[in-house]
Amino acid sequence: MLSRPVGKGPRRGPRVLAPMVAAAMAVNFAAACSTGSSEGAGGSSGGTLRVGVVASTISTLGAYSNLRSQDFYVRNAAMFEPLAHRARGGTYQWALATGMTHNKDNTEWTVKLRPNVKFHDGSPFSADDVIAVFQRILDKKNALIERNYIDEIDPKGIEKVDDLTVKFKLPKPYGAFQFAVTNRTIIFDKKGSRPEQAIGTGPFMLSKFTPGRETEVKRFDGYWGTKPKLDKVKVISFKSVEASTSALIGRQIDASSNILQTSLPTIGKTPGLKVMKSDNVLKVSINMRADVPPFNDVRVRQAMQLTMNRKLALTNAFDGIGVLANDQMGIDTCLPDVPQREQNLPQAKKLLADAGRSNLKIDLETAANKPGMLQLVQILAEDAKKIGVTINVKKMELGAYLEKWGKRTFYTGYDTRPYLEAVDETISTDDVFNHQHWHDPEFESLAKQLYATADPQEQCEIQKKMRRIEYERGASLLAASNPTISVYSSKVHGLVPEYPSGNLYHFAGVTIDQ
Repeated sequence: MLSRPVGKGPRRGPRVLAPMVAAAMAVNFAAACSTGSSEGAGGSSGGTLRVGVVASTISTLGAYSNLRSQDFYVRNAAMFEPLAHRARGGTYQWALATGMTHNKDNTEWTVKLRPNVKFHDGSPFSADDVIAVFQRILDKKNALIERNYIDEIDPKGIEKVDDLTVKFKLPKPYGAFQFAVTNRTIIFDKKGSRPEQAIGTGPFMLSKFTPGRETEVKRFDGYWGTKPKLDKVKVISFKSVEASTSALIGRQIDASSNILQTSLPTIGKTPGLKVMKSDNVLKVSINMRADVPPFNDVRVRQAMQLTMNRKLALTNAFDGIGVLANDQMGIDTCLPDVPQREQNLPQAKKLLADAGRSNLKIDLETAANKPGMLQLVQILAEDAKKIGVTINVKKMELGAYLEKWGKRTFYTGYDTRPYLEAVDETISTDDVFNHQHWHDPEFESLAKQLYATADPQEQCEIQKKMRRIEYERGASLLAASNPTISVYSSKVHGLVPEYPSGNLYHFAGVTIDQ
């Protein structure tokens, strides 16, 4: 889906920023940013890292839950591990797996597991634990989000070859198998353990948990990889981006990816704070439910896309940090040859008239849970007035917002995913995954071809065709592609932004000055 229901944080209203000032600010800010990691030198063993997140007040422990906000992802990355971590250029950094092989027609895949891996309770990690997790995900009774990523796998076709080998026999060719099973949220806990025990194999293990407030994890000395130097990590939840930003400036936390971008000039002048940005992989989206009026008419969807002033959105909502986007989901690779969509209010007005939707009045709901999100919808609402459309922006608390996820008509979200993963959710028949309820026969036919092949070039050519369809008749407005901005104390060393989201999830290599 184009927006994961995670994280929240209201922001102030749109600022009027002259284009030349915004451009200068963006240049100066870019010069001050690191695009890789915080420097690895310095620091010492021990200490506690305090990480701030913007999260729902409702939170539960466990590797799997459909109630997710930013604290869920941060603590899970510390306590649990996937088979592999995805990296740039379609490569992988192996974690609980050491490799995968397949037969000629991509209907049988064999996964080799890492030896000598221990769970937090000292028991060995094995094929039995892997099979138990896949069976749980694929059980439709559990209604887990991850099932959408691996729905091509037949649970009856999963076989244990030995303690460190699992074979997957598939009902049809699935060239994207390796990509699918290495989704960062497909993580492995101990077979038979209870969610509240949080028994994983990660570099940190559960110490304390206060729902909606704080998670504390401590170093796991039995970790198979490089042992963490930190004693503990505290994941501290805040109700808004403003609150987490203030806590960072006030030194109540040491690092956060939930930062109010309008505070960056202040942060830049604050001694002892550093700024880091990811690649341009974050797309804040305005989504339209395509199976109900008024957005079941493609002309109305196109009218909204043509109403948005993307250059103004990039400058004012996102402080000039990022690049323009073109209503296509996923990271911007394998793009079709289509023009950059620009604001065209006369054409938007005509499309609405042709659709019988002149003087449209509609609510646009948002949890304002990403930087620029509230400003983005306000910019759209202001320009919509010029063509007789009334957009009533309704800002909501994240928990209330998520209660009807998949049932909203006009709403916001965000996307930080590779295209293969985004497509999986878009073609789903489940409301939670395909929350736009957009079904295009040509697009779905191409998706079948996309997932059948393991050839990267063939996948790229198919993606170009699919992205053209999104551009012409999709159900999302994606105005810009931005980096994730993180801020951290100069006492902290070795932070690495997770790829592709850019969030601060991995702390095994981090040190902090005492």
